[in-house]
Amino acid sequence: MMALHVLALLVVMAASPVVPRLVELSYTYNVDAPTSPKLRPFSMTVLKKGTNDLGIWVELNEFCTSEHSGTHVDAPVHFARDTWPINEIPLERLWRVPGVVIDVSQAISEANETNFAIPVSELEAWESRHGVIPDGALVFIRTGWGAKSHDLAEYSGIDNQKRNNFPGLSKEAATWLATHGARHGHPTGVVGVGVDTISVDVGNSTHYEAHQAMYSRNVYGMENLANLDQLPTTNFLVTVMPMRIGGGSGAPARIIAELPEKHTGASHLIQASEGTRLNAELPFLLMAAVVGPLLRHLRD
Repeated sequence: MMALHVLALLVVMAASPVVPRLVELSYTYNVDAPTSPKLRPFSMTVLKKGTNDLGIWVELNEFCTSEHSGTHVDAPVHFARDTWPINEIPLERLWRVPGVVIDVSQAISEANETNFAIPVSELEAWESRHGVIPDGALVFIRTGWGAKSHDLAEYSGIDNQKRNNFPGLSKEAATWLATHGARHGHPTGVVGVGVDTISVDVGNSTHYEAHQAMYSRNVYGMENLANLDQLPTTNFLVTVMPMRIGGGSGAPARIIAELPEKHTGASHLIQASEGTRLNAELPFLLMAAVVGPLLRHLRD
């Protein structure tokens, strides 16, 4: 009987999924999280740090911040009436969503224009090289601006008129992303767009046309993302965890990318919804398939 139990245990252990490599896409509040100079930055007050009257160590703080400080999620309602606030974004659009990275840093460098409006041609060129963006995906736009995040004046590009200056999506590119699913017959389409800058729009925008184009179609935004240069172009998953603020127009967020052990170009991680759940359930399915018959045999 002991041998059978050991055999069953070995089968379950062998079937356990490989732990993927995780990449932090969020900055740390109170340490290095950048925020637009136009918004209230994160601040923390220490209420208690030390031993109380009972000899128990206690730390207790309170904080105050804008919804849109540091790494955060823009809810669609931020720039579109009657769309989702942060607490109503469906969980399936936040948990283990397939991601792609569109690197436009070279185009920005060559353009020599701080408020570079990323054109549709950059997105189409990416698809010609890497294939159609998968349904239900998060799209990360890597501008290279994250390298400036240690210096808020440089990162925000704030000028004497208190205008920010940095690259962002053109209205046409934002519309292209927001309507991508409909053009390709996808049931869901792109669910969110993230950038390594303060805003999905160019810094000196006044009408925030990229915000409007995406958010009016319930495509959410992610801003001030870190470590986009550590991601592969495709074949990874992302979990987005914004603070659940009732009716919030946005929220500070922890965002984590999940990379396979080897970037083989395979598409198994891209097909997130059913495939990832099956991987998680596989050990238990095998346990039922192997251990169940063994136990019945022993009883007989």
